[in-house]
Order: sequence, then C-alpha cells, then structure tokens
Amino acid sequence: MFLDAPNPTQLQFVPPRKRANPPPPLILIHDGGGTTFSYFLLGNLHRDVWAIHNPKHGDDSVWEGGIDGMAKHYISLILQAGITGSIVLGGWSFGGYMSIAIARLLADDSSVNLQIAGLLIIDAPYHRSVSDDMLDEYENEREGTPEPFFKDSSNPLMQKSFESTCLMLVCWDLPSWDAPVCQGRTMHVVLPQRSFILQQGDVLHKPLGGAWKPVTTATHPPPTVNVENPATVPPAVMLRCTQPTRGVYDEFRDEKLLGWESRYPEFIKAVIDIDAEHYTVFDKFDSAKMKNLTLQVKDGLRILDNMRVFSE
Repeated sequence: MFLDAPNPTQLQFVPPRKRANPPPPLILIHDGGGTTFSYFLLGNLHRDVWAIHNPKHGDDSVWEGGIDGMAKHYISLILQAGITGSIVLGGWSFGGYMSIAIARLLADDSSVNLQIAGLLIIDAPYHRSVSDDMLDEYENEREGTPEPFFKDSSNPLMQKSFESTCLMLVCWDLPSWDAPVCQGRTMHVVLPQRSFILQQGDVLHKPLGGAWKPVTTATHPPPTVNVENPATVPPAVMLRCTQPTRGVYDEFRDEKLLGWESRYPEFIKAVIDIDAEHYTVFDKFDSAKMKNLTLQVKDGLRILDNMRVFSE
C-alpha cells in the first residue's frame, strides 16, 4: 500500500467468465495500523476486491466525528470509486468494526445506492467502549499486548496510526439496530454438497479440519420498540482465530462468536476457525498459510453469496 495510491485501491478483478453476472464486490477496510498491505497477501477470490487505507495514516490530525466520521468519509470514497449496488464489507480487527459502522450509516440513508449483502469480519471480538475511569487500566493492559506490526520502530507512521485508532475505538460505542439479521426470520444456505436451514440463534460453524455444522447460540433480547421500517443488521461471517494471544483481543477468545453472542443483535450466521492468533492472521513469509486463509475467506464469501431468507 502506498499513501499516494488510489483510495480505495482495486486489488483484484472479477474474471471475464463472471462479468455477465458478477458477485458483489468485496471492500476490505484497513486494520488499526491504517494500512491494507495484509489484504494484498490474499489469493484469487474471483471477484472485484477493493481495499480502503486510512487517508490520515501517520497524520497528526484527528477524525472529526471519530469512527462515525471515518465511516461517513469511507462511504464517500466508495462512491467516488464508482462502486454502487450490492457490496460485501469486511476487514481484519478494526476493519471489522468499521464495516459495522459503515453498514449502520447506510441503513439510515436510502438515498445512497449501496446495499450491504453481508459482512466478512476477521477476528474482531465484541467491542465495549471504555469509560474515563477505566482508561488507565485499559492502557496498562494494551501495553502488554504484542503488536509486532504496529510497534516496529522502523515504521513510526504505522505506530502513530495504531495509537490514534485505539484512542478513537475505546470511546466508541457499537451502533444500535432495530432488529436482528433479516428481522429474525429463518435463513436458507445452499452449498455445493449440502444445504442448511438456520433458525434464529443458529450459526454455521466450520472447525479446523472439519466440515460445516449448525450450532445453536444464545440470542440478544429483541428491541422493545417497534418501528415501521426497522434498521436490520446485515448477515456476517466471522473468521475466528483459535490460538490465544495476550491483551484486550482475548477477553472472549473461548467463545465461539468472540463475545457477540447474546450481547449484540444477532448477525453472525457463520464462523470459520483459523489456525492463527490475532496478530498472525496474515504472514507474508508463510505462503501455505496464506493459501489456506484465502480458501477460508472464499468459504465465507460463498456462505454470504448463497444465504437467503427461507420461504416455505
């Protein structure tokens, strides 16, 4: 990723054989360091793939409006690139949270020609904002977190971006929604070898070395206020690291949905376990690992492409 590169940058192109009926483009949001280099390591996903980097990478200025201000700006970047219609949003860690923030803004603005077909979230655990009296405790815990990419003294710009992002994130609350995914209706997923019917609370799980299987999870209490046109959270697939790491990203490591279960309106409908810890999801020195991660990302996209509201 180069700071003077187009933003978003197109990483991959839909193959000619799919151009007549292309799948939704995948738009990946940068990680906490503000860069998109990791996404260049992915193999062919057979669709248009774009990546958004932080245009204030290494900048001393702050985002007006915090994360929601970033999300609003990123929507404008997507539109300026000529991207319209149905899209899949996603990203690693902070990129997952940004995807949710962007989806919420779009849910409130029907004038924008962007519809979220799904979210592809890579190891972004449930997020809670930090109160003022907890900031010191949070900083102490974060100092003990291994951040090999962001604390590299040879890349002070990335470190500065990461620290700025963290300060915004700890004060940010996850957006609220009027209803869970598809308003809690039954969903149908058709895969090459098998199809699944998912009731409210059901999630497809693909363990390491295993096959897809449905599991039942606890659900978040439904909203008590009915609205005429409820804003519903888009369906998501989560790629979940199975190896532990130290620090704030492992509070919910042992939970299948990384803490989202019962704490947030239901939206994660599939979980894919990956053999990595949070900071080693992407590894430019391990081609076999990147090949496997590419297959898992393709699995997640296949789920989103083939997920429909069930009709009798």
